[in-house]
Amino acid sequence: MKRFYAALITLVIVLSFGLSCVFAATYTKFSSKFMKNFQDCDPYEETINSEFEGNTFSTSRKIQGWRNGFCKYQETISSKDGKYQLNCSFTSIQIDELYEAMKNKSKEVEKFELENFAEQTDPKTGKIKYVTIGTTTIKGNKAYITWAKYQNNPYFCKPQKL
Repeated sequence: MKRFYAALITLVIVLSFGLSCVFAATYTKFSSKFMKNFQDCDPYEETINSEFEGNTFSTSRKIQGWRNGFCKYQETISSKDGKYQLNCSFTSIQIDELYEAMKNKSKEVEKFELENFAEQTDPKTGKIKYVTIGTTTIKGNKAYITWAKYQNNPYFCKPQKL
């Protein structure tokens, strides 16, 4: 009987550790100050540090405020492999959707088919447009999915390597 309980406790510990690793990669959290300022697009900046698959990341989130009818947001991600920046422009409807997703405290993991985009230049006009070249299945909580949907769409967020 003691072996049964020992095996059961070991199994619970292993499963708990495994699930915590899954949530580390798919559960996005935001500070209450960030959320409060983001709701109205009031200027605010914070930096968070995280670890994923043995790599350390530093993420600076900067709400720049309203400009030309869009909420300007900038995120800079640094790691030993490089530094990248996202410059985003959100409408008030998108701000509401992102804010509601951040307020959602559920840790339930959802699946989402995230579109992959490629840049194309129109040979006649020289204008740049983006075309879908496939999808990637991502998993995460509501905040992770909602933010990924916009941050990986070049019509809303433009990435650049620094």
